[in-house]
Parts: sequence; C-alpha cells; structure tokens
Amino acid sequence: MLNKILNDIECSKESLIEGLEELIRLKSSDGKATEAQKWVEYKLNQLGFEVSSFKGIDERCLKLDDYCPLDQPFHEDAYNVAGVHHSESSHPSLLLFGHIDTESEDYFGKTDFPYEAFHQDGKVFGLGASDDKGGIAMMMYALEFVQKHIGKLPYDCTVLSILGKHGGAAGTLSALVKGYRGDLGLYLHPAETGHGFAEIKNISLGAVDLNITVTGKLGKKHDDLDTGINANVLLAKIVLWLEDHQRKMRNLYRFSFGSFQNEPAYILNIGSMNSSSGYGGIAQTASMKVRIRFFYPLTLNEVVEDITDMLHQHILAEQSMSLDQLHIEKGPLRASPAMVDTDHSFVQMVQQNITEVTGITDFIHQYHGGSDIRLPILYGNCQCIGIGPSCHLPEANSKEKEWISVDDYINGIKILARILYEFAEYTQ
Repeated sequence: MLNKILNDIECSKESLIEGLEELIRLKSSDGKATEAQKWVEYKLNQLGFEVSSFKGIDERCLKLDDYCPLDQPFHEDAYNVAGVHHSESSHPSLLLFGHIDTESEDYFGKTDFPYEAFHQDGKVFGLGASDDKGGIAMMMYALEFVQKHIGKLPYDCTVLSILGKHGGAAGTLSALVKGYRGDLGLYLHPAETGHGFAEIKNISLGAVDLNITVTGKLGKKHDDLDTGINANVLLAKIVLWLEDHQRKMRNLYRFSFGSFQNEPAYILNIGSMNSSSGYGGIAQTASMKVRIRFFYPLTLNEVVEDITDMLHQHILAEQSMSLDQLHIEKGPLRASPAMVDTDHSFVQMVQQNITEVTGITDFIHQYHGGSDIRLPILYGNCQCIGIGPSCHLPEANSKEKEWISVDDYINGIKILARILYEFAEYTQ
C-alpha cells in the first residue's frame, strides 16, 4: 500500500506543483491570510477533519515567558485554522503545523503582481513559496494521498495553519493554550539554511531581544565636552562591555551534544545603533538593539538579569555615568530553550523516512534561535521537531523571488506520507 501511495504522488507531480502555485497566488501577507486560510479549510473539510478557527492572541499567552508581542499588527479579518481528526485508538497523537502568512507584498520590491507564482529550472517561485506555503502544501497533500488509499488515519491527528510570521503567540502558542496539541509533532517549514532535508530542527535556542538606551547631557554650551556627556561615548563603552562579557560567556557555556558539540552555546549580536544628534552636537540619547541566543542551563529571565547586573556593575565603577542614565527593555523576540534528544525514537523514525526517499544519511541536528518547535515542547508536552525542503529566501528589497526546490517539495510530500502511513505502527 505504501508503494501505491508514493507512486500516486510521483504520477501527480504536475498537479502538486500547480496546487502550490495556486496557494501562493492567494493573499496572505501582513496577516491578510483569509484567502489562503480558506484553501486550507476546504482541504481539511474534504479530509473529514473537524475544522475550527480563531482570531487574535489568546489572553492566557500574555503571561507566558515565550509570548512575543507582534512586530506588525494583523489584518482584522486574519485568523488561524485548526483541523482535528479523532480516532478510537489509544495510539499517541500527531501534531502537524506550519505558518500560512508571508513577508509583506513589497518585501522583495514593489510589483504590480506580488502574488505571482511560476516554476522553472526545478524551482517554484513566489511570495511564500519557501516561508511557509511550501510547508503548508506538503502537509495538506501528504494527508490527502494517505487518506485516499487507507481511509481515515488510525490515530488522532491535529493540523494547524497558523499566523506565525510576525509572532508565534498569535498562532502556535494560542493554539496550544486552547488545547490543540499532540504527543509528537512536526513543524513543516523549508530549511532556510540551505541544508534541505539533511537538517533536523530538534534544538531551539533561547533568544531575547534587548533595546538598550543611554542618556547623556548637554554642556554649558552645545559642544562643551568638559561639562557635557555624549550619549554616543557612553554607548560605545557599553558595546565594549558587552563584547567582553560575550567572550566570557562563550567560554563558560558550550554544547555538550549533537552536531555542535563543544561550540559556544551563547551568541550575542549587536544590531542597529542610533543617536539623537547629527554632526557637531552632543548626543542626548543613544540606543542599540541586541539579540542574545543561549541554551541550557540558562533561562530567559536569567539572561536578562545577567546582562543588567553586568552593566550595572560597570556603571557603578564608571565615574562619568550613573544607573539612571541606562534603560533596558525586552524587545519582541522572547524564547526559552527547548530540545528533543537527537537519539529520540521519533527523530530516528523521521530520519529513516527521509533516507528512504532522498538517500540522505548524514544529518545535521540544527539549532535555531527561537524556533517554533519550542512551543509544543514547552507548552504542549509534545516532542516536536522541524523538517523541510531546500529553498531560498532573499533579503528584503532584493527584487529577487523566493523559491522552493520542486524535487524537495515532491520528496517532502512523500516523506510526510511515509511518516503518516507508518506512524501508528511506529507508536505501538
């Protein structure tokens, strides 16, 4: 029966490509995901799943450490979709999810046709092809082909098509607190690293964004350096303190397992820096954005407290600066570390099915900062990992098109179909 399913998928290659192109052409950027979600709802209803939807962020999420405020508001009509299949078996349940929303319509440059979709040179091009409509299409078509041949799944299965591009709390985290979950889970999202199905996302680093602002003061004259304090100079000192602190932390915290054994498990990146002054004046305020990624045994709150205490100690020893000149606030990304052990039987089962379809045997157990796999692990008691095909997501305003590999897309449907077919036997 499995061979029939896989052969059917192979023979349906052209229609599966057309199906992905159809999904790409449906509006879904900036939270305007209504058109694309209707496509998902139709597919789930055809499969006999109980389909429901919900808007916005569940208020219970606001008190959780991993609640990330949206960096961009969703359209008022945008919503999340959940499909649930109930069985009478006692098998462990399966969770499948991906995000339906994409980058903005002008992310890659203004165009009259932002939702154009086409395929050439072995790739499907279009907004959302790789991030993450490719993952959504793989999920829906794998379910369709398996149920076509075996009927209803012999285990409980939950499917989530969520709003997650601008904050997982709106989709994944809200779904979890509402009770949508599984014992084991797959996050279907193309591998933006370029590793394709050789990459298994089973490690999610903790992550936190910090906005650091310092305040200077004017001198008796606008350019008086003897009586004034330039906020840019204070910020430069903080940069040096952060760099020194990072060196210490990277020596202290290292991975003790997996593909990144002995590599530092602490990453501090300084992003944009801004000042209130142009040429010639003494800057009154200066700020910078910092992103820290980390792993066990550190926690989200410990990392923030550690940075705050370190900077306070330096400031207290600094003659030209006081604590009230420093302000630290958390930015939009807030994530706790989480992982599924590389040797877990579910990881091994997924890898085996990838090998059977693609021939890949050398896997990279990739860590990601704040990956959505962490949310089912931390808030749904679900052993969740991520897999996906090779793709390309260009930089903003590059005027390039994002794409997903056709071969990997078709292989992804086959891989997931194998997993769905074998899941009940595997979990016995």
